Amino acid sequence: MKNLLLKGVLLCATFALILLVSCGSDDSPAELSRISITSSNGDRLDLNTTTSLSVNGFDASNNPLNVTATIQWSASNNNVSVDQNGMVTALAVGTSTVTATAETIVANFEITVWDSSAPRTEIYVSDVGFPIAQGTFRIMKYDENGENGEVFATERVNAPQDIVFLEEQNVVLISNFNSNTITKHNINTGDFIENFATGLNQPTRMRIGADGLLYVLQWSGSGKVIRYQLDGTRVDNFTDTGVFQSIGMDWDDEGNFYVSSFNNGNGGSVRKFDKDGNNLGLFISSGLTGPTDIWFDSNGNLWANDWQAGSIKRFGPTGNSLGVITGGLSQNEGVAFLPNGNMLIGNGGQGNGSIKMYTPTGTFIRDLVRAGTSELRTPNAVTVRNVN
Repeated sequence: MKNLLLKGVLLCATFALILLVSCGSDDSPAELSRISITSSNGDRLDLNTTTSLSVNGFDASNNPLNVTATIQWSASNNNVSVDQNGMVTALAVGTSTVTATAETIVANFEITVWDSSAPRTEIYVSDVGFPIAQGTFRIMKYDENGENGEVFATERVNAPQDIVFLEEQNVVLISNFNSNTITKHNINTGDFIENFATGLNQPTRMRIGADGLLYVLQWSGSGKVIRYQLDGTRVDNFTDTGVFQSIGMDWDDEGNFYVSSFNNGNGGSVRKFDKDGNNLGLFISSGLTGPTDIWFDSNGNLWANDWQAGSIKRFGPTGNSLGVITGGLSQNEGVAFLPNGNMLIGNGGQGNGSIKMYTPTGTFIRDLVRAGTSELRTPNAVTVRNVN
């Protein structure tokens, strides 16, 4: 009996030893397999500013892991300097790759340096989200290449329609369809300052006329065009006749004023007024299904974003149709021009918006802001700001 008990004890001890040996690998330390770099100040630095880079470690299963090895830092060129604590200083405009090395594991981080004091072109887009009634309302900002997209303004922005910069006041105005307001924001930060105007009827487009006054279209209510001084003082109703669902305006070379009517996408029109706002009747009564923005070219032809048809159409100086310039668009709204004359058009894309670039004659060049970038959903206005 004692021998049996002794054999049992020995067997259990042996089995325990086997378990201990076989499980011993679970206690071995995990090995560093990958590292990544994060920045305290983003990947775009203004000249002579800094950012602090840090390294994150991961094991083979992509679980976070402390990095105990000394990090070696280096930069690919002289656009930035980096010390051995990961502090990066922007030295010259351009792009540089900063490399971190932990033992034999390497990670790269690309940094773009720009100069906020240098002349440049900026592109602003009002985004009404998708669907419009439930979207995230905001103003987006891009550089002249359609890159480095960032949210410029959201506070008091409510179904934003148009964007007008008042450079001398260092403010930007935003018309808000849902709140019936025009809001005033800091030109550099986008922070809300105060209301410029209230009590409108779903304001859409805004333009500064040759008289230095701000012209504002209204989607509903009387549909008459309102004029304001640039301090927000209301001047008058400029037009003697309202335009139903007005959403585009421009002047011809003689000072006549034109306003487009979307008309629920059921056959839009363009109405003509003289330089004093007196109604001269319909300039375009057919050929449009749901126009938004309108603009004149140097030859006196009127162009129109036909939102409903997904095309850009052109009309002669007498309102005669000159046909479709380009099609294949989706809810195209918003137009602006770069310093070289190239044209930017907002393309709604059913909640996956883009900004398309064309030559002055309407030939497609490329998507300046590609669909799906910066979470741009439904562009409404497109505004180019040239900063000197």
